[in-house]
Amino acid sequence: MLNVAVIDDDILTLRIFKDNLEHFEYPCKTFNNYVTALKEISNYDVVILDYHLGRVKGKDIIKDIKKEKDDIFIIMISGYMIQNIITKELKESLYSFHTKPVDFEKLKLELDDITKLLKK
Repeated sequence: MLNVAVIDDDILTLRIFKDNLEHFEYPCKTFNNYVTALKEISNYDVVILDYHLGRVKGKDIIKDIKKEKDDIFIIMISGYMIQNIITKELKESLYSFHTKPVDFEKLKLELDDITKLLKK
């Protein structure tokens, strides 16, 4: 089973992700603090990460995440349009990027694809 972590500073967003992912039978753990999440990140296959985490940008903690677990799949979410914030370096670090509100059907397909990749 795929282990998914969701990191966002918005409690409502975390609840929506947890409800939707568990509906698709992808259990997940939610974190509203990236420092706490980093301590446990090695337990996860996928991290869904908000672009803005209060005063910290999600893009700035990708290196910390990869340092803890290099082969983790990172899916970034943001309320900003992708063309306004994505750089070549950021794009290379991510599996995918979703603009809020997230299309959970599309996200499920991506998680299904990651599951297949990990089985190979």
